[in-house]
Amino acid sequence: MRPILLCLLLVFSGCEDAGQTVNSSELYVVDGDTVKLDGLSYRLIGFDTPETYRSQCDAERALGNRAARRLRELINSVPTVKLVIEPRLEKYGRGLARLYVDGTDVGKTLIGESLARDYNGGKRQSWCQP
Repeated sequence: MRPILLCLLLVFSGCEDAGQTVNSSELYVVDGDTVKLDGLSYRLIGFDTPETYRSQCDAERALGNRAARRLRELINSVPTVKLVIEPRLEKYGRGLARLYVDGTDVGKTLIGESLARDYNGGKRQSWCQP
């Protein structure tokens, strides 16, 4: 339960951006904006990727799979990554976190490669053509 203890420590210390160094092999990529660590799911914040499981069209699923593959590549390109866990949960009960590879937020990389969009809550835009 290391991530939960870290969250509590961050809440009480007031130092929310300390983050933790994680061995890349410890992270499991669920999709382009969700990872698991020690059995706990974390929604990566600041960006949105297409859905892979509940996609609305074939194009969304294909792009979502590309985003998930790219996130795996980014994580596996280095021995360790930095995971900054927020002291709150999102509406589906997942933890919220930012993930950094070589000091760069993976969301910025995926957005720059057109595999994600900026997202900070609210209604998501469709990945399918009207």
